[in-house]
This record gives sequence, C-alpha cells and structure tokens, in this order.
Amino acid sequence: MNLFQDKKTGQRIGAFLCMGMLVLMIPVFVIAMYNRPSADDYVYAAQTYGVVQQSGADWPKLLQTALDTDLYFYNNWQGLYISAFLLALQPGIFDGRWYAVTTFIIVLLIFAGVFALSSALIRRSHAGRGRTVLFASLLFTFAVVQGMPNQVEGLYWYNGAMNYIPFFVLAMFLVSLLARVYTGTNPGKKAGQTILCCVLCALIGGGHHVVILLTLMVLVLAVVLFAGKRSAWPVAPSIICLAGLYLNMTSPGTQVRMSGFSSASLPEAIVKSFILAALSIVRWLDLPLVCFLLLFTPVLWQAIQDIPPETVAIRHPWLPAAGTFVLVWGMIWLPSYTMGGIGPGRLINVVWITFLIGALVSWACLLGWFFRVKKARLNFPGLRMNFRKGLLIGTALVLCIVCIGGHTVKEGLDNRFATSLEAVWELVNGTPQAYAAALDEREAILEDPSVTDAVIRPLTEDEKPALLYFTDVQPGPDNWGLTEYYGKNSVQIQQPE
Repeated sequence: MNLFQDKKTGQRIGAFLCMGMLVLMIPVFVIAMYNRPSADDYVYAAQTYGVVQQSGADWPKLLQTALDTDLYFYNNWQGLYISAFLLALQPGIFDGRWYAVTTFIIVLLIFAGVFALSSALIRRSHAGRGRTVLFASLLFTFAVVQGMPNQVEGLYWYNGAMNYIPFFVLAMFLVSLLARVYTGTNPGKKAGQTILCCVLCALIGGGHHVVILLTLMVLVLAVVLFAGKRSAWPVAPSIICLAGLYLNMTSPGTQVRMSGFSSASLPEAIVKSFILAALSIVRWLDLPLVCFLLLFTPVLWQAIQDIPPETVAIRHPWLPAAGTFVLVWGMIWLPSYTMGGIGPGRLINVVWITFLIGALVSWACLLGWFFRVKKARLNFPGLRMNFRKGLLIGTALVLCIVCIGGHTVKEGLDNRFATSLEAVWELVNGTPQAYAAALDEREAILEDPSVTDAVIRPLTEDEKPALLYFTDVQPGPDNWGLTEYYGKNSVQIQQPE
C-alpha cells in the first residue's frame, strides 16, 4: 500500500519538503560567513600560509608544502598520514574570510556520502527512484546538520571537522560499494570495485583511529555476510585497512602523542565504554529522532514493498539494533581505552551519525518484518494522505527537528537550539558579527609587516558566538602558533580590561 493517494502526491510533498529544508539551511551558511580560523588551524597551516604570502595560490608548491607538513606531523605528533595534509590546506590561508568555506565543504561531504548510500540501497531495490534518493539524501543531511551534538567542532572549526568527517564519508562510500557488490550480478565489475574499495581503505587508514575501527568492524560484518555466498571479496579491503592502521599506530608521531595519555586498563575500558554507549543511545532516543524516522517511513515502506520477496528475508528485526549498539560501543571503547574517556565533541559527532544510520536501518528492518513476516498491509483508509494532509504532517515534523533538535543534552553538550535556529538567534544578537570584526582586527595587526612584536587582545564574552567559537588565546605568550604562522619575532596576548 502506498501511504499517499497516488505517486504524484508523494512526489509533490517530497518536493515541497525539500525546498523547505533548503530554506531552513540558509542560516547555517549565513553565519559561516563570520567564521574565522582558530587554535590548531594555525599550527598545521603555518607553512602553506607562508607559501601563499610569497607565491599566491601556487598549487603545485602548496600541495608539496602540505605533503611536507604531513610528513612532519607523521614523524613528530600523530600518524594520521592523510589528515595533516588536509589540515595544512585550511581555507583561511588565502584570507581569513575564506574560512567560511569550511561549512560548505563539510555539508557537501555529508550529502555526498549519504547520496552514495541512498543510491546503493534505494535504487538497487527499485530502479528509477532518483527523486526518492535525492529526498532521502537531503533529509538525512538536514537531520545531521540540525542535530549534531557538537556543532562547532563538526561544522565550523576546520581542524576538528576535517579530522573526522571526510574519513567517515569515505567509510560511507565503502559501505555503498559493499552493498552494490553484495547485491550485484555482474562479475566483470567486481575487479574495479575491489580496487576502489582498497583505495578507500588506504585513505581511511590515514584518518582518525575511531573511523578506522568503525570501518574494520563493518568489514568484519561484510566478511561474514559474503562468506554465506562463498565469497572472500571483502578480505582484500580488510587487509589494506589493517595495513593503514598499522602504519598509523606505529608511526613515530603516534608514539609521541600517546606518551601524553594515561590509558585505562582493558577491563575498565570495556565496562566504561559499555555504560557510556548505553547512556549515549538513551540520550539520542529523542523527539527529533522520532520525527526523522517518521519522515523517512513513506520512503522505506515503498522500498520494502518493491523489493522481491526472495531478495531479503527479515526474520530477526532486532539484529540491526544490536549491531548498531556494537558499533557505537566499539567507537566509544577506543577513546575510553587510550584516553580514559569518551573523547571530544568532534568524535561524538561521528558516533552519533553512526547511531543515526543504525537507527534508520533498524527502523527499515522492523517495517520489513511487519510487511514480510506479519503480512501487515496497513489497509486503513485514514492512513492514506492527500497533498494537504501529507504536507502539513511533513512540515510539522521538519519544524520539530529544527526547533527541538538542539535542546537534548548530548554527552554534556547542551545546545540551546538546533543549528539553524541557533544561527538565527546569534545573527540577531550580533555575536557572530562582533566575533568576525574582532578577529579581523587581530589579523590586521598580525599581517602588518611593520609590526615585528605583536600585541593582541583576547575575545570578550560578547564576541564568542556558540556556533563559531571553539577557543581563544590566553593572556601571556602566544600558545596558538601565531608567531610562526605570521612570521613575527613574538606575539603577546594582553590581559583583558
């Protein structure tokens, strides 16, 4: 049964909701125009900034310098052999105002990863549903942007977001390829798909350890599933991913960084991460999640009905939920073991997105179980929605995500509003504008060639917008790397008045 009166009604409602979500996303990008670099953005990009100052946008030289930066950090700080290369190319090296591009990059990456997954899963079940894929991708991206536990580190701070999101998106591409191969029937494509998966795994291996662990857990599941088909196809990508992890963990830089952490014992980390995973999931089972799942329900219900009965047998709908918990637990276990805690907000962001995907898959399997096993048809006339009724319900659910999404306390992070509403609130009270003006004033001092020993002031409380402000310099000598970045003899931060 179609939940709408006809196919055209569903398409019209989806089109209107897409337009509404795009409009509601505008404040997310408007406030980004007032964003500026901070903290580690300067440390990683000092050499590339110097290249821009001397040679402009000389891309061959910039890329070589970014590679040199990457090698330096691999040997002296951490073994993320792809990550530092990306961090050296932060947009602020061209001009502080170009730093706004950060948010556009992150949102586009999330959309691309979701689109790849949606195409692999929805289009495989019923071809010709391009509009459905687009709606599903936009809805998921919208929900992620609005409800992200730590908006600053996930959407606006380049160094925090680019350490996690690009590699998580690569993992999404990997899963989409696994789905295509598992359901595909053309053996001729598998060689190319295997090579592409190995490349993705090599790139993921150069990212953050938590995303690598997530990828390995997914690959283990893939090995089990493919074994049922008497195929060892995921083995090669798994080996490449393990090799990347080995290069990452055994690097000289990783040894330097790990020496500063006090790790927990293995039994303590297992118990602690289990409790933290359970508490996190309970926090994330909120009203915005319900609205998100309800908005996805027509798409999932139609997809389930279009899948041939012999293709998917859903006998145990609890398995995806159990698998989601294992993934969340594993991602939290690693920082619990190595650092003794759950990790920073940027890490929680990718754990939460993983949970969101798992919740969606679990809901789809539960619907499939009702349809396939319990033979539910939902043949109640009152459930069929006309255009007006469907648009009203859909709009209410979208507005719930925007208005309520940020209120839930997520591992100690109490966002007052979801991202769009928070952006509107701050733009009205003027803190982003004051933030940008203060940092532009600071940059003018630091870029002045006549000033060799710079003195700058820290931000005031009225210059710290919740969405954009991550941290600031502290009174005393420079501790951000501004001295090297701007080529000064010294940078001193004066006491606030």
